[in-house]
Parts: sequence; C-alpha cells; structure tokens
Amino acid sequence: MELMVGIALGTLLLAGVASMYLFSLKSFTSMANCSELNARNRYASDIITRDIRGATGVTSATSEQLVLRFGGADVTYNYDEEAGTLSRSYLEQDEVLLEGVNSLSFSLYQRPSNGAAYEEFSVATASNAKLVGFQWECSRRMYGTRRNSQSLEAAIVKLRNK
Repeated sequence: MELMVGIALGTLLLAGVASMYLFSLKSFTSMANCSELNARNRYASDIITRDIRGATGVTSATSEQLVLRFGGADVTYNYDEEAGTLSRSYLEQDEVLLEGVNSLSFSLYQRPSNGAAYEEFSVATASNAKLVGFQWECSRRMYGTRRNSQSLEAAIVKLRNK
C-alpha cells in the first residue's frame, strides 16, 4: 500500500515538473519569436524612413508599392499580399525586409497649410508629395495559433530633399 501511494505521489510530482517545463519552454519560444519579429519591424521601418528622407521625390505610389527617386536610380518597395512579404529593390538587388505581413499600405501627403490642425494632412499625388506615410501589421505563427507581436507599425516621414 505504501509503495502504491509513493508511486502515485511521484507520478504527480513528475507530471507537475514536466508541465512546468513545457509551459516555460513555450513561453521562452514565444518571447524569442516576438522579440525577433519586433527587431525586423524596427529594421524595416528604419530602412524605409532613411530612404524616404534621402529621396529627391516620389516616382509613383500605390497602397502596395512605393517608388522613390534617388538621382538616376529608383528604390522600390513592394508588398506581396499572397506571400505576406515587404521587399526592397535598388540597383537590381532585391531584399525581403519583412515576412509575416498581414496588411500594408503607403500614403502620400502634401505639406500642411498654415491654418491646418495638428496632424491634419491633405492627400497628395506623386508629383506634389512632401510626406510619405506607411503602416503595416505583422504576426507570427506560434504553436498552431496566430498571435500578433505588434499590432501596428506606422509613421509619416518627410521628404527632406524635395
């Protein structure tokens, strides 16, 4: 009888330790995955912001593509909805900046007028754009569920050289 009670308590103790180990492993993996995706978000945002600030103008823009003018060469940002990627093309070199993109959009705005309210910008075309806005939402699949590491990355950046 004592042996059976000992085995039952030992089994419960081992089950508790195993479940604690699996929970810790899942939490650590989730945190590492979210941290890596946030780093990729920051990297992509920094690259796009740097290019917008250094561009001399906007060649063309849609909600899923942005083409910036740099003297004789253009930098193109493309969002592929099916693949869920944001890529950058410059001088025949393509780089995937971000994966796991659920939605992305680019917007063009004019310089705010003197009487405009704070953060109120008029929509622009490629020829008269002074500000470029972008926003995206990314997520990663972790243990069969889809969790957002960051619900939204957004910015409005000024074209400094125009």
